[in-house]
Amino acid sequence: MNKNLSNNLQKKFLLLVPIIIIISLILILFIGNLNAASFTSENFTVDYTVQNDWGNGAVINIDLINNGPTVNGWSITWTFPDNQKITNMWNATYSQSGSDVTVNNSDWNTSIPSNGSQSFGFTISYSSSNTSPTNFIVNSSSTTTTTPIITETAFESVEPSTTTAVPTTSTNTSPNEGTFHVFLLLGQSNMAGYPAVQDSDKVPDDRIIVLDYTTNQWRTAIPPLHSTWGNAIGPGDWFSKTIVDYIPDGDTIGLIPCAISGERIETFMKVDGVKYSWIIDRSKMAQEKGGIIEGILFNQGESNNGDSKWPGNVNTLITDIRTDLNIGNVPFLAGELLYSGSCAGHNVLINQLPSVVNNCYVISANGLVVDPIDTEWKLHFDHDSQVIFGKRYAQTMIEALGW
Repeated sequence: MNKNLSNNLQKKFLLLVPIIIIISLILILFIGNLNAASFTSENFTVDYTVQNDWGNGAVINIDLINNGPTVNGWSITWTFPDNQKITNMWNATYSQSGSDVTVNNSDWNTSIPSNGSQSFGFTISYSSSNTSPTNFIVNSSSTTTTTPIITETAFESVEPSTTTAVPTTSTNTSPNEGTFHVFLLLGQSNMAGYPAVQDSDKVPDDRIIVLDYTTNQWRTAIPPLHSTWGNAIGPGDWFSKTIVDYIPDGDTIGLIPCAISGERIETFMKVDGVKYSWIIDRSKMAQEKGGIIEGILFNQGESNNGDSKWPGNVNTLITDIRTDLNIGNVPFLAGELLYSGSCAGHNVLINQLPSVVNNCYVISANGLVVDPIDTEWKLHFDHDSQVIFGKRYAQTMIEALGW
């Protein structure tokens, strides 16, 4: 081939490279847009995002943005265009009749300030198409379709695929006449629980009560403790079943579940966090019952994986909680993450916490394994691991309290 011709071809190819890259980026953005869309009305914007779709089911997230004045209490309705069926929902309650869906706020996220937002998510099943709905009505105000938006898949958003009804338990339960020992449960999905409960987990003990996640009423602590996760077990369950044998007759164990799936540590912090006051308010409900908050169980970090600022933020959060609840330096127990998977490296930061947070202990995840249902993220402990994990938390708390 003529040398000049070869050089000319090379120059033309080099000129085409940036054009090819730009076209590729446009295609990527366009494909990403197929999974997310925004709908607006006078007072609300609804961002509807398909975070994961596996052909006969999907994970959906909805961000409800308030463009008007502060609202206290919200509801949203829509009609699925295909045969989608909601199988589980978190951070809200729902009812579905045929294709018609109605969603209402939970007790702890009723308020949406002006220019603020609330989010909830759910899983669906379907047998043919998964066309996104467009006819949203928020607080009786219809929405209209606008330009789709680009969003990224939310980290650790997949909910357990096994969903059954929350067990019926007695409400308005009060602690016994003795000491009311209270423990706070903080973190994200591994504290809330992922694997399905088994019959052996559901044996009631009237010495163990829980502040219900949605009703704020005390009930016998039969799992799930974090009811927005459906029929799931976390470490708090067997922590309480183990530690209850170390309290005197007539005493009561109380649990305050405050874990939220997929949330960064910043969500829970006093400054700029949106769930700090919720944690404090629920804790004070226990104190008003005569409860003595004696320790904090914590398992979080997947959503802050590798963040060097995380240990300092954890210390700030726990210091603020201890101060605002006037509970002194009660034991703070931080659980490790799975040794397998993409977040294993975060355990280096978790093991720095005792040098950062006063009266802090690390709970080992050595030997614990991933739940087989978690085929997407591979971050969640299986059932038996959660039982072992809970017992490890209990043994460490017993030693820390000198029981």
